[in-house]
Parts: sequence; C-alpha cells; structure tokens
Amino acid sequence: MFRASLVILVALPLLIGCGGASGVIADDAAEAYQKGMEAFEQEKYTRATEYFRAVLDFGRSSEFADEAQLMLAKAYFESRQYLLAATEFGRFVDLYPTDARTEEAEYGRIRSYYEVSPAYNLDQTDTDRAIAYIRLFVGRYPQSAYSDDVVAMLESLREKLARKQYEAGRLYERREQYEAAVFSYETVLEQFTTSPYADDALLGKLRAQVTYAEASIRARQAERFQDALDSYNRLVELFPSSPLLREAEGLYDRAFNGLRAVQATADANR
Repeated sequence: MFRASLVILVALPLLIGCGGASGVIADDAAEAYQKGMEAFEQEKYTRATEYFRAVLDFGRSSEFADEAQLMLAKAYFESRQYLLAATEFGRFVDLYPTDARTEEAEYGRIRSYYEVSPAYNLDQTDTDRAIAYIRLFVGRYPQSAYSDDVVAMLESLREKLARKQYEAGRLYERREQYEAAVFSYETVLEQFTTSPYADDALLGKLRAQVTYAEASIRARQAERFQDALDSYNRLVELFPSSPLLREAEGLYDRAFNGLRAVQATADANR
C-alpha cells in the first residue's frame, strides 16, 4: 500500500510539469514543443495538439508560446477540427498582431471557416463569418501571396449564398407567394450580380411577376404587367447570350398581351 502511494506521488509531478495535459509528459516547454512537432510531422495531429497545449500550459512567457499557438491551430485544422482551428488561429491574431505570421494565421482562420461552411440550404452563419474575414484580409493584405486562393473562396461562398436566396424565390413561387418571390429574386440580382444564378433569378422574377399580374385585381394589373416587361428588357440587356431568353420570350408575350387586354378594357369603359 505504501509503495503504491509512493509511485503515485512520484508520477504526479511529471503530470503537473507538463501543464496537466492528459497523457502528455514533458519537463518543460521546449520538450513539449519538440514532441509536438514530432507528432505533427508524423501526422499524429491529435497527439500534436496535446503537446502544443502543454507548451501553452507552461506559460505564455515561454519562447515557444507563439509558435506553439500557431502550430496548435494548424494541428486542429489538419485533424479536421475546423472550428477549433479557427478559434486558435484567431487567438494567434489577437495575441500577436504584429507578428510576421499573423497574415498566415488570418488566412488559416479563413480556410477553417470555409471548410465548415455548410450546404446552401442550411444556416449560413459560418459562411457569413468566412466572408467577413475574407474582406478584412483583402483590405489588410492587398498584395498577399494568398490573394488568389482567398478570392476563389469568396466567389465560392457567395455563389452558395446566391443559390440559397434563389431557392427561396423558387419556394415562394411554389407556394404562390409571388410578391415574396419577386423580392427574393431581386435580392439575388442586387447582391450577387455576377453569380451563375443571376440570369435564373431574373427569369424567375419575370415569371413570378407575370403570374402575379394575371392573378391581380384589374386596377393593379397594368402596372404589374409593365413591371414584367421591364424585367424582360433587363434580362435581354444584362444577359444577351443567356440560354434562358427563349423561355423569357414566352413570358414577355404573356405580359404584353395581358397589358394590351387591360388597356383595351380600360379604353372601352371610358
């Protein structure tokens, strides 16, 4: 019994010395950092995070603290724990704002949020966060070596948001909520003009406007058919080569004939 207790008491300082990280044994920050790097290079990323955390547990005043902070974020990223990676990259940015590696950390944070950006039909909070950090990055580092990759991620994320808004318009159409559909499609055009969904959204707006006008009371039909004609003209002007123009022409005819019928009725009643 006494010998067992002695073993526990002897082992306890080792665990305390490593900062309390579970299963990690290191006498000082230097040893913890070295073992963390060895684990990282061997692609044992979970083990690496334990050692890098141990470095930080020894204290932020350690000469290895800044490097361990950055490597901790990288290890989380490589182990696909992207939200943890984003947090640790962000912590490096906050703690070492003047460090030459802050640009790399900000880029890592963007990549982390990009990886957790979900499918278009889900909540896009992380997508919005990634876009916000991209805009911040572009403003701070206009000549960055990461610029092309960052811009590509931005386009991909914005395309996802455009599709989400476009699909909302389609849903409103199916529910025969045409006014709401028109608003959703117009939002795509205003916010995501260069996205692949822009001409689809304008066609959707035209389609919803025509149907909405046809279902409207007589007093509102003329202006709503005219709105549809304006949307057709806009589609032709903005997307003269769009394969959707043929379908749009049929909608134009419906709007034009509807407007003529309304005007003829109005003239007959004068």
